[in-house]
Amino acid sequence: MAINLLDADFYRAVNPDLRGLNNQQALDHLVNFGLNEGRVFSPVVDLDFYRRKNPGLAAAGLTTRRQLYDHLSNFGVRENRPFSLVFDPAFYGSANSGLASAGVVGSEALFNHYQNFGINEGRASAIAFDTNFYRTVNRDLQQAGLNNRQLVEHFQFIGVNEGRTSSPNFNVRFYLGANPDLQQAFGFNFRQAFEHYLSNGIQEGRIATPGGTPLQPLPPPPPPPPQPVGPGNTPETALNAEVLTGVKTFNQSISSTNPNDYYRFNLSGPTNLNVVINGMTQDANLELFFDSNNDGTVNTTERVGLSTQPGTLQDSITGFFTAGNYFVNVSQGVPGAATPYNLNLIATPITGDIGGNSANTATNLGILSGTRRIDEFVGDPDPEDYFRFVLNDVRNVNLLLTGLNDDAELRLYQAVNTNGAIEQGNLIAESIQSGTTPEALNRTLTPGDYLVLVSRGFDGVNTNYSLTLSA
Repeated sequence: MAINLLDADFYRAVNPDLRGLNNQQALDHLVNFGLNEGRVFSPVVDLDFYRRKNPGLAAAGLTTRRQLYDHLSNFGVRENRPFSLVFDPAFYGSANSGLASAGVVGSEALFNHYQNFGINEGRASAIAFDTNFYRTVNRDLQQAGLNNRQLVEHFQFIGVNEGRTSSPNFNVRFYLGANPDLQQAFGFNFRQAFEHYLSNGIQEGRIATPGGTPLQPLPPPPPPPPQPVGPGNTPETALNAEVLTGVKTFNQSISSTNPNDYYRFNLSGPTNLNVVINGMTQDANLELFFDSNNDGTVNTTERVGLSTQPGTLQDSITGFFTAGNYFVNVSQGVPGAATPYNLNLIATPITGDIGGNSANTATNLGILSGTRRIDEFVGDPDPEDYFRFVLNDVRNVNLLLTGLNDDAELRLYQAVNTNGAIEQGNLIAESIQSGTTPEALNRTLTPGDYLVLVSRGFDGVNTNYSLTLSA
């Protein structure tokens, strides 16, 4: 299950323009805008450090901050990958032995505990950083009255670059002086030396303090108790199909004691998705949800697909979907009726042109719920991009076109024609700002089918764009 990496209070504090956002709005802003804008979001998590210390991620095509964030949230913490100068789950679990007896077991649970409690309590959290030691040896910080959280923030963003002593186990100035090869061969600064010690120096048995002895790497913390092999009955206990590519098939069943089967998966980029259930002996229904706020659970307001074919007919949901976390629910069509089923998840990643070139070939976004973001292009030879979405109930819909490097226009239509043509009478709203000014539309819409058109502007030639749709 994905874990929340955002420290909402910190995010608001270091970004004054966001101080009016609640926690959910802060998370929405981070995943839709803040990550790509390079905003810092936690005094603990360092995505640049995560990228440098896990070079295999770039080789797998995970290069953007959003991709790194999603991978760390879904997999990296659980896999004990290094992502922080001030927190290491193995050290945190070992130094705070009472956590295990309290049921705080596994890297993800240890991270959540530190982010929610341990950082404020000043608990020992990493082999080369200790909050209380950092306060004691840096009298100016002690005199300034910095609390435990502020000390972590100071070291992460200032102290490490100044070469301040941070732990009884590690003195960065001594480390550089005692290991001249690091200076001669690499020209390391203080931060680079600190990172080298964590990733290489400990394993190489290098001494890092005057009169110190080499430290041994700690084993990773024990994993949490094994999860059930089959799908769970709630989103929180969903079977994790991880990153979805190609075809994955699950042969399961539902019954009166097991009326819902939940599965979760991640799409790493724009994808044509086909979700199918067949092989039933009784009626079953199919739902698809988009975890737009990345909180690890969903409800009916986040449903982006529904199929309720009668009897034993195949149910399917097909369409274009953006990167993120999704849930599938297979449920009983007839209360109490038991049936086996085959669930097929078929993902075909999209490269190149995403938007349809005409109204009747519009890219199908399915049911619009939560927030979707599409990064695309209009110009020669692709002057128009069409997207179709469905509303099942009255919704307040926001459309935002940003990231322009030339003029573009945004229009919203009621999709009532079956011949693919758009008539002016179908136009609901348009935004035609000049130049690279963002285009925005906000309307309360009734249930029905809608078309979004992104086109190059009157004076536009070629431009990239980011289209954000939220309901």
